[in-house]
Order: sequence, then structure tokens, then C-alpha cells
Amino acid sequence: MKRALGLFLILALIFSFVSCSKPAEKSSTSDVTTEETTKETSKDTTIAEEQVTLTFTGWRVEDQNAMDKMNELFTSKYPNIKIAYNPVKATEYDSYLQTAFASGTAEDIVMVRSFTGGKIAFSSGKILPLTFDLVPELEKYPESALNGWRTDDGQIFAVPGGMSLEGVYYNKRIFDECGITKVPETMDELYSVCEKIKEKGYFPIAAGIADAWYVSEEITSTILMALIESGDWVKKLYNKEIDFNDPKYVEMLQGVKDLARYYPEGYEGLTYEDCQQMFISEQAAIYMSGSFELAYFMETNPDLKLGCFAYPGKNGPAKAMNFTLATSFGIYSETKHMDEALTYINWLASKEGNEAYANNVIGFFGMNPEAATLESEIATDWLSLTKGRECIHMLGYECMADQVPDYTTAVADTVYQMLVNGKSPSEAAAFMQEQMSWYFK
Repeated sequence: MKRALGLFLILALIFSFVSCSKPAEKSSTSDVTTEETTKETSKDTTIAEEQVTLTFTGWRVEDQNAMDKMNELFTSKYPNIKIAYNPVKATEYDSYLQTAFASGTAEDIVMVRSFTGGKIAFSSGKILPLTFDLVPELEKYPESALNGWRTDDGQIFAVPGGMSLEGVYYNKRIFDECGITKVPETMDELYSVCEKIKEKGYFPIAAGIADAWYVSEEITSTILMALIESGDWVKKLYNKEIDFNDPKYVEMLQGVKDLARYYPEGYEGLTYEDCQQMFISEQAAIYMSGSFELAYFMETNPDLKLGCFAYPGKNGPAKAMNFTLATSFGIYSETKHMDEALTYINWLASKEGNEAYANNVIGFFGMNPEAATLESEIATDWLSLTKGRECIHMLGYECMADQVPDYTTAVADTVYQMLVNGKSPSEAAAFMQEQMSWYFK
């Protein structure tokens, strides 16, 4: 059943972003200037008659089939342009793209990370700067979305693709079997639910700490946003008014420690993929992750009875939740098919393209204000979690990612020190502060 939700209206009201007190270095412009490209290509991007195949790379290997279905919709409208989506494993993508840019072998269309990661890729000069003349639909996007892919001097280098909401998946069948009739709204209720699941012989939570990004994005940031309840805390951290010894950060680490008793044995060696498969195969009842997993889950185990809930607050329903500006689409500046690439990018930026993305790559929510139709019930359930909650961008990507160790590496190491090496939450917070001391200088 289709649901016209006015997605932009909802999401534009709940985005919470803050600026770093110290901006990153300005990125260089592409070798192919916007002015030169504009002369060669009109807004309507006239298409040649011959058949062209655009290559497209990204880090979402799991979305291969979903992306292919979306691209078939594009080709049905532009029959002479085919799209070949060739993804690379997420952990290998950044180095792959860097090598491809250096060797001149990059795909025509490239998925671009938000904030610091995207700025670094753009600074290579191999991603085409985008203007409202080249992609008129971008004028409709909220500033909060464009800022994820904008340099400090104002250049936009990618079309925002989708945002992901982060929270908790649960298996409805297992919950029913365990006699759990409502999702937890407080941390104590969550622990009680885990006890009931454990009694039935299931793993309460599929979680591991072997992958730094998973610890950072899906565990610590998700718990943290439920505790701080406002983007003001993040603003103070980024502005260096507080640091990682702050009581809220210590409280988050305590929450991680309390939850870890419900992780599988040997969790310190479990990867993201291990945990993902544990949940899909119904060995575990709960899995902390994001809406971005939906398409893969639905394809891999169509019989999985999926539910979702926002991570609980300390004494009641949380007033905030974790989210990320996840995907975007850029053009390789040295593509031999610039007209066709611009046609594809303009389609992706449009209402039609946004809805095709959201309804095929289920779990990513488009940011064009005119894109309002969402067909998936479970995706709608995820979106409904934002009602009455501020969505705060996961920590460490708007800032704290441009030196070593970056936030992601540091927080994963901190959690390991606490859970494996026995540091207390307050000692772990002090260790985190020491790791990130470069930022506070």
C-alpha cells in the first residue's frame, strides 16, 4: 500500500546538524570546471542516439539487486542509457576510489561519503562540482541535506541520495514466543526483555565489536543520542565546551557495558557480517543497526518478521535518535559520457528518481521535497520512529575525522579497552579523551 507521507516535511524538521569550531581545509576544484561543463551541456542534457553504458560504483554490495531494479526504471525512460552498478566492499571502497582516481579508471558515477570523507574524495579534483544550472532539482533540497556534500567554500559535489535512521531491529516471532507484548521504552525494560529472550535459548542481541565503524555508528552513537536527547550536547562537544569526560559520555559507555552481558560469547571477535547473519538466521532476537539494512534483509529472508524500535531512554521513551546522511551520487570528472552522466544524475535528483531509490533500495529515505510516496510498510515503521524525536547525526563525521586517530577508530578502541581490558566507563572516557586530544588543542 502506498503512503504519501510528505517525507521532506518530516525530515526537514528533524535534522540536527552542528558545525565544527575548526573547519576542514577547503577542497580544490575539479580539473573540469563547472563553467566548461555548462557550456558543453544544457539543462536538458541532449542525449546521443547511440547506446551508452554508464558504470557506477559504491560501497553498498548488499544492494546490488535493488540498485539494478532502480536502474531498470531509469533505462525504461532513457532506453539508450544503461547503468552497470559495480559495488565494492564498504571497508575497501575509499582506497579503491583513491586508486581509481589516480589511475584514471574510475566509474562514470561514484557514490560519495558525506562530510569529511566526501571532501577528501572531492579534493582529488576527480569529482565534478555540481551547480543549480547543471542539476536544477538541487535548488529544492534543504540546506541541511546539501551541507553533507558541500565544501567550506560552498561547492556541492554530489546529489544527496538517502538518509538512514539508526535504532533497533527485533524479530517479532521470537518476541511472541518469549511472551514479550511491547517493545521496551526504558533501558531497564530492554534488559528485562533480554532476560526473557535468553531464557528461551536465543541470543538476546546480535552484536560484536570487531568492526570499528559498527561500534561507532550503530552501538555507541545510537545509545548516546538516546541519552543526550538534544543536538545541543553535540554542538558543545564540537565547539570544545565539553569533552569526552562529560557525564553523558560516561553514561553512554556504562550503557554499552551493561548491554554487553547480552551479546554472544566471543563478541569481541564478531564482525558486522557475523552479527547480521546471526539476526537474519533467527539465532538472535535483537540487532542494533539502521534502516539501510532493510532491502538486504527482505531479500535474504523474506519470511523474517521484522520490527523496529527507537533505542530506549534512561527513564522513558528517548526524545532523540541517531541518523546519518548515508549515500550520494557524484560524477567522475573525466567521464567520456558527460551528457549521459548528467542525465542520470538529474534523474536521481528528481522526485521520480528519489522515489525509485527509496522504493527499491528500501530503508534509504530520499531528500527531494517532492518525493512523498513510500511503499514499504516496514520502511514506514522506521520513519514513524522520528515522530516526537529529534534526529541527531551520528557522532564523528561532521568533525573529528580528519586526523589520526579519527573518532571512529578511537571510540572502537575505547570500547575494547572497557569491555575486554577491564577499564571502567570513567577510565574509558579518559582514555577516549586522550586518544582525541588532537581535536581539543
